[in-house]
Parts: sequence; structure tokens; C-alpha cells
Amino acid sequence: MTRNVGPSARDYVLSLELPHGSPALETLGAPAVEFSDAPQAIVIGDQLAEFTKQVSAALRTAIADSMLIAQLAANRAAAQTDVLTWYNKYVEVLQNLGWQVHDFQFESQQVSNPNLSVHEAIIPVLAAMLGPQAAIASLVMTVLKGLQGMSTNRPWITLFDQSSQHAEGAKFQVAHVDANASGQPEIALICFTMSASRTITQVLFFKFSEASAELKKAESKLVIDLGRLESAKDALANRVAPFINDFIKKIDI
Repeated sequence: MTRNVGPSARDYVLSLELPHGSPALETLGAPAVEFSDAPQAIVIGDQLAEFTKQVSAALRTAIADSMLIAQLAANRAAAQTDVLTWYNKYVEVLQNLGWQVHDFQFESQQVSNPNLSVHEAIIPVLAAMLGPQAAIASLVMTVLKGLQGMSTNRPWITLFDQSSQHAEGAKFQVAHVDANASGQPEIALICFTMSASRTITQVLFFKFSEASAELKKAESKLVIDLGRLESAKDALANRVAPFINDFIKKIDI
């Protein structure tokens, strides 16, 4: 799905309605991520995101801000039980910021073994989206494969769990951020929804056999013109500043 965006990403950012009051995740402690030019993996609310070395530190800040503001606006617009409305707003915000979003549509994802945990079930889905070469180098793939041996109380896991939960399931995204030959940021994005008979806690460790859960996915490719991202970056930074420390965390490898 692709559509034209309005003339001013900056004006759109300034007009967005975001959650009221202070962020709700103030107790997680660790400061916001310092971006570098090396490969890097972070959590942005309910999103696992990784950046290749082709994406500069300056670009990473603006990209992370755009991902965060889309989540915040969706949180404000959608009821806790309405996952599809949440995603509609999430995609709408990204498009109006200037991201071209292609072929975003949910479809059921078969989980052959109900004893699998969520992180185990999404590994082959992510590997298929990235392709063999990118999957081998993927930091998020490395994290998912080693997750079973990690403590569940790490700050980034706590943040991801709290951000992903919905009243009747969970929703989350995985993003692989690269740059094309022209230097334009490109994102391979995969979004997941899980419907279940109850609220899902410890989302990545949840086993599908526990609550008759159904997994759906939507894959998309996103690209944005550097000039449009540049024109909106200051407004983005100002709007998300109160939320940065609580919604962006480094993923420990």
C-alpha cells in the first residue's frame, strides 16, 4: 500500500495528538540509547529494531523518533482492545511523515508446534523476510536465538513486554534498517499480532499452547527521501523528547 503524503511532514508532526501526561514507564532506569555508526539493536516501545553500519548515527536518531511517534500516536488513537485500529494509525503516521509503505496487510501465520515460545516461532519468519545473508548478520536474530538463556527482568525486555501487551493478546514489530545506494533509509518491517483468551505477559517467552493464541503477520518495505526526513527531524525530536528515556532502550547482545 502506497499513497502520497501531504506537503509538510513538520506541520503534521506538530499537529499529532500524543498521550497526555508523563510516560508510564519511568521506573525502568536506564538512560536513552546513544546511537553510533556501528551495527546496533534497540527496543523502541513494542518494536525490536536494528541498524546496519550503512545508516549513520544522525539518521538513526530521526528514524527512531519517527518509529516512536507513530507508536505514541497509535496509543492515543486506539482502544486497548482494538489492535487493527492501532496498526492503521501507526501506518498512517509513518506515511504522513514521508515513509512509503508497501503492501501492508495481515495474514495468518501458522505455528506448527504449540510448545514453541513466541521468540522461537518468529525466528524463521524474520529469517525469510531478511534473506540468508542479512539473517546471518542480524543482531535481532542473534538476540532471539539466545533469548531463552536471558533474564526476563532486563530493562529492554520489561519495556517490550509492557508496550506489546493488549487486553486480548499482544502486538509488536521487528525492523531491519539499512540504506540504499543513494543513502536513503530503507526498512524491512514485519508486524505481528497475537489474539488470545487473556492478556499475554512476558510476550517473547509466551508459549502458544497456553492460551489458544493465533499469530498474524504483515510484512512491508519502507523508504523515505532524506530531504523529507531532514525537514521533520527537529519537530520529531521535540515531540518525542519527554518519552525517549522510557521508550527507547539498548538491547544487550
